[in-house]
Amino acid sequence: MDEFTRATYTAIERLEFELIVRDFITVLNEGSTRELHAFLADDVHYRPSAQLTVYGRSDVVAMIEAIKRTFQEWRVFLVSVAVTGDVVLAEQSMSLRLPGCEPHLVMGFASFRLQNSRISAWHQIHA
Repeated sequence: MDEFTRATYTAIERLEFELIVRDFITVLNEGSTRELHAFLADDVHYRPSAQLTVYGRSDVVAMIEAIKRTFQEWRVFLVSVAVTGDVVLAEQSMSLRLPGCEPHLVMGFASFRLQNSRISAWHQIHA
C-alpha cells in the first residue's frame, strides 16, 4: 500500500468516526434511548463530571433516561468537531430547560473514544 492510499484510508476512517458521533448526537436529541444502544460498546464508560463515572451500556442509557426525565428540554448542539486517532473531540452547547423555566445554554467539551465503530468512552466538561 502506497503512502497516499494509507493517508486516504486514515482520512476516511476519521470521517467515519466523526459521522458516528454526529449520528449519536442526533439520536440523543431526537431518537429513543433504545436506539442509543447501537452506538455504545458493552463496557462503555461515561464521565459526565469530575465526580461521576458511569460504567456499562445499560447504566449509561439509564442515566440518559434519568436526565431526559429531569429536564423538559435537553439538546446537544455540536459547535466544532475534530478527530485524532480513535478520539472525536467536540465543542458543544447544550440547551437545558427544567419544567416551567426558560432554557439555559451551557457550553461544553466532549471526547468520544471509538472502538470497533462504537463509543467506548465518553467524557464531558461543562462551562
